[in-house]
Amino acid sequence: MKKISTNCVLDTISFKFDLKMKLTGILLFFALFQMNANDTYSQGKKISLDLKSTTIEEVLNEIERKTDINFFYKNSAINLNKKIDVKADKISVRKILEAIFNTSNIKFEVFNKQIILREDFKQKSLVNILNKFVKQKKIISGTITDEGGTPLYGATVLIKGTRIATSTDFDGKYNIELTDAATTLVITYIGFKKQEIVINNRTKIDVQLKVEETDLDEIVVIGYGKVKKEELTGSVGSVDMKKISSQSPTINLDNALQGQVAGVNVTSSNGQPGAAARIRIRGTTSLLGSNQPLYVIDGIPVVATSNIPVGGTEGLNLGRSLDQQGISTPIGNINTADIESISILKDASAAAIYGSRAANGVIIITTKGGAYNKKPEFNFSMTNSFQNAQTLNVLNAAQFKDVWTTAVLEGTTNNAYTASVLDGSYFGNADTNWEDEVGPSSPISTNFNLNVSGGTAKTKYNTSLGVNKQDGVYKGSGFDRYSFNLNLDTDISDVWKFGSRVSISYADQQSVDGGLTQRTYNFRPDLPVLDENDNYTFSPQYNSENPMALSKAKNSNSTLFVLGSFFSELEIIKDLKFKTSLSVNYNAGHQYSFYPKFTFTGGWRRTGGDGDGYAQDSRSQIYSTLFQNELTYTKNFNDVHHFTGLAVVSFEKQNSNFTKAFGTGFSNDVLANVSSATVSTGGLSYSTNYGLESYIGRLDYDFASKYYVTLTGRVDGSSKFAIDNRYAFFPSAALAWRVSKEPFLEDVDFIDELKLRASIGKTGQQDFGPYAWRTLFETSFYGGESSVILTQLGNDKLKWETSNQFDLGLDFSLFKGKFTGELGYYTKKTIDALFTTYSPGSSGENRTIANIGDTRNSGLELKLNGSIIENDNFGWDMSVIVSTNKNRLVRIADDFKNEEGFLTGFPGGGILREGSPIGLIYGYRSEGIFQNQADIDALNAASPTGVYQKSRTSLGDLKFKDLTGPNGVPDGVITNLDQEVIGNAQADFFGSISSNFKYKNFTLSTFFTYSVGNDLQAFNLARDTNFSSTYIGENKVTSVLNAWSPTNTNTSIPRIVYGDPNDNDRLSSHYVYDASYIRLKNINISYSFSESLLKRLKYIKSLSIQFSAQNLLTFTNYPGADPEASNLYNNDISSGRDNNRYPLAKVFTTGVRIGF
Repeated sequence: MKKISTNCVLDTISFKFDLKMKLTGILLFFALFQMNANDTYSQGKKISLDLKSTTIEEVLNEIERKTDINFFYKNSAINLNKKIDVKADKISVRKILEAIFNTSNIKFEVFNKQIILREDFKQKSLVNILNKFVKQKKIISGTITDEGGTPLYGATVLIKGTRIATSTDFDGKYNIELTDAATTLVITYIGFKKQEIVINNRTKIDVQLKVEETDLDEIVVIGYGKVKKEELTGSVGSVDMKKISSQSPTINLDNALQGQVAGVNVTSSNGQPGAAARIRIRGTTSLLGSNQPLYVIDGIPVVATSNIPVGGTEGLNLGRSLDQQGISTPIGNINTADIESISILKDASAAAIYGSRAANGVIIITTKGGAYNKKPEFNFSMTNSFQNAQTLNVLNAAQFKDVWTTAVLEGTTNNAYTASVLDGSYFGNADTNWEDEVGPSSPISTNFNLNVSGGTAKTKYNTSLGVNKQDGVYKGSGFDRYSFNLNLDTDISDVWKFGSRVSISYADQQSVDGGLTQRTYNFRPDLPVLDENDNYTFSPQYNSENPMALSKAKNSNSTLFVLGSFFSELEIIKDLKFKTSLSVNYNAGHQYSFYPKFTFTGGWRRTGGDGDGYAQDSRSQIYSTLFQNELTYTKNFNDVHHFTGLAVVSFEKQNSNFTKAFGTGFSNDVLANVSSATVSTGGLSYSTNYGLESYIGRLDYDFASKYYVTLTGRVDGSSKFAIDNRYAFFPSAALAWRVSKEPFLEDVDFIDELKLRASIGKTGQQDFGPYAWRTLFETSFYGGESSVILTQLGNDKLKWETSNQFDLGLDFSLFKGKFTGELGYYTKKTIDALFTTYSPGSSGENRTIANIGDTRNSGLELKLNGSIIENDNFGWDMSVIVSTNKNRLVRIADDFKNEEGFLTGFPGGGILREGSPIGLIYGYRSEGIFQNQADIDALNAASPTGVYQKSRTSLGDLKFKDLTGPNGVPDGVITNLDQEVIGNAQADFFGSISSNFKYKNFTLSTFFTYSVGNDLQAFNLARDTNFSSTYIGENKVTSVLNAWSPTNTNTSIPRIVYGDPNDNDRLSSHYVYDASYIRLKNINISYSFSESLLKRLKYIKSLSIQFSAQNLLTFTNYPGADPEASNLYNNDISSGRDNNRYPLAKVFTTGVRIGF
């Protein structure tokens, strides 16, 4: 952006002349020879300056040095020793001189490449005359400075509603004559935010202007440092925290990251209070790990935890939330209101400095700090939210009776209950809406945040308290969190400072049983909540929990999270700094579950009488320490060569402990501790530890703020690998070229910034248990005797999983920052991907972790920002993000694949096939519904077995395609060989669209997220529209009312028949849908009270109110409750399965923010 202010520099090398001729001779020379000279060159020549506390003479000399312009002036006419600050970015010399001499009596005249500076005698004389004879009007004066107290020269002071204005002098001072109607001053300065000041009969008004950071001025936090965005060489995305705070308040920040940064895919398919979102940066990298990014909070790396087996145990879930349907993320422990900035490192150049844990990207969170020389400032915010769940439509009692009567009449299965269905005695007389029963009358969320910040000349501080309470849409579910944050920095001397960062949170999540949503949809509506004996009702054959009974089960997970770091920084000599820090991360979790006697018996849940009850108690502790030493050297040569060198030595150690006990046989539901169980059904305990040592180096160089080079190297040594493979080297290199600094673009006014980036590098992955390479045993019972069994075969050849990444990028800013954007392309190949394989053994199923293949991700990223309208009363800006990612498993080692290229020994849903994407949906190809009996007869007749599909396949059943047989050609029989890829959970592209409208003090913002091209298997609909013999009495969705019948053939719902003799509910393309959607994620309207009103309230500095709605509208063709892909098996391989998870809710919020 072109501007004249006190903040920026662009260098161009030229030359200067020292002129000592007398002014009279010079004037005569030009009068005779250059009266008609053209001054176009001098007016149009554009240069950049960044001079602070510099004399006018030095400024003129610098202009001469950068151009071939010569200045002529009389020394006595100009105060050449006056010190000023000048900042110009590609500004013409004429405009620079106008800014310097605007408020003085110095006039300049241009003759081609010569500029004459002289006193304006007419102006001086006129002023003197007016001072004598004109009646003095009311004058107001003052000083305009920046936040640090530096005078701002050339700031404009305008009387609002008039054209009367003046500018500040070199000392930032101004004087302006007021009209009788004057009430408000408007102060503006390029690069600073405009301020309106009510006069209120004052004669002196001093104003501090706040910097209005442009996109290029933005400071971006990177690994072990900060840089201006214009200086970035890597691909780093910044999250707009102002936008986050203006949206509906979210307790978990990971959910709020959706749609904020290109290339970052965030899905929140689980509405459980406190549940974590699923974050993927540039696709699925690992087959074994969680694929969650590394989180760095105030410089401390914190890894997201997952349920990865360790030594035959169930693994250690040491994260924040129970989240039975996902994994937890560390930022769930941080209060959103405490966060100053979030940077997302996407490419290898940016992330390689974190080496072995950066293959999935890095999210850097910086919490808020204080400010020196600032009075204490108090900020308080409060919000209240109301929720409304998004659910499926299910049958009422009358519809339920009709549908099941039809199913049994058409059915092929008889049992003890079919007769009672036909005579009607099976059905009850109630009409229960189970969603109304299990849901609270008014689920609400309440958030309170109090922040205090400030500082003295030597110390700055920021501290905060937060209370977050969220009710769930189901009774018994909710989330409470209490957080405290303290950041403190103290300057012990001019070269030595000390600081600390402390975050403490306590969270308590009350979750419902993972099957409650399914039971709420499927439990019989004809039964009441309680029978005549006040016992919970149950369905005899469909042996399932009454939803209200199941909601009484207690699932509690509480976590104490402590994150603290203490550092000392010493400037050894000029440009050389040493920093040492010690960080501690402590995480203590307690998970407790209790199912009362009426919900659990004999190891199986049921209702309708007392059982034995069941309890489980798990406790975990994780304690890690990080000791780091950093050495930073910064050097500039001739204002052209800029070097920054960084060296870091880091040592990290982690210890964890886990215990778990469970039992049954409770005498009552009051004594619910595991110790009260009469039968112990098991337990376990274990301890683990691992260490990581790292050696890091980085060199940054730029030439003339135009050409940039970044070289990074990191060596990691991890105890998770055998000695021979313990260490790995992770290098990266990046280049950037600010094309807009080149002479051939200097005169292109509409281009503010144009930068090309390229990078290449390697990152690593070690997201698995600490003993993956060792052979492991555990104690158990075998044949009634205590024994030791093998659970994991060792692999001392286990190698690092590494990712090689190449990145190209283009950053631009046009039309003085009104239109900005980022365009990027990347390709990332993961080599020696880790995976757990299984094989049978004499003592049970054995597993081995091995390097089994390679994966590849590639994609395009585009982010566009535009300020469409901007004036005093109205503003409109937009942002559009588009991201693509193509993923592929490019190689599977020969020892782990079959002839068709499938990975063998892989349990669970989903498939892995060489050459195909990760996240495929595999099943039968449906060809519609049989409408003609002749078609069925012909297929059966052509089949070598006499049956094409099933012996009782009939009209209204699904037809499946015969793809192949044992000989590789269609064989006329539908078997397992006829399955193929029928969908892909990966989206073709995804992103967001946001708009902000401002009118005076009102702001309206809308935020849409979208995903296009991703498939989703409606696992729930396959079950909820068919009638398997296993589930007699299970309720169905209302779409079954449109099922096929002889009188309703134009439908996609198969016939209603008990027993499902055709297996219509098998996994097939019939139940795979395009789950593309666009969602109005958030709409917010706020009002900020004017400064003139707040001055009357004395102690209130700022005040705003807001109303917002979240998840308000979703446009999609997907027939399920929510198109955001659920994950049935909690891994990327089996993504794209919708199985009725805890529903997302529409959230309506009111809030207030007050600053004191």
